[in-house]
Amino acid sequence: MKIRKFLQSDATKLSKLMKETVIKSNSKDYSKEAIQCLCDEYVPERLLKDSERMHIFVASEESKLLGTISLVGDRISRMFVLPKVQGKKIGSKLIKYLEQFAAKEGKTILRVRSSLTAYGFYQKLGYQKTRRASNKFVGPIIWMKKEI
Repeated sequence: MKIRKFLQSDATKLSKLMKETVIKSNSKDYSKEAIQCLCDEYVPERLLKDSERMHIFVASEESKLLGTISLVGDRISRMFVLPKVQGKKIGSKLIKYLEQFAAKEGKTILRVRSSLTAYGFYQKLGYQKTRRASNKFVGPIIWMKKEI
């Protein structure tokens, strides 16, 4: 597995990965409306536009995308791993890669707006809950942070 910067040619595959992950992994914690709202956001055109303002990385094996993670300022965003490869340390490797990248960029703290689904994952990696909130589009979220 290789972690690399997002390429424009990844947009369609990445959109599909993100939607599949949200539908299969988050449906038990969020309403159908919330899942649809997220899926509507993860379209190739939006990913291309967002790549101009955030650092987007993908985990790949040959030509297959397995996961993704993004950094916006000091905030981790859009961390997804394909459901069929979850539990194989891809997410942990993406986090470690992003933490190292952020440290090189001069960041000392990383923040994440975690879904209910991913809360335990981030906890295991040393992220601590700072507050619980509700997003009007998707529902409950948990803000977390970690010193790196």
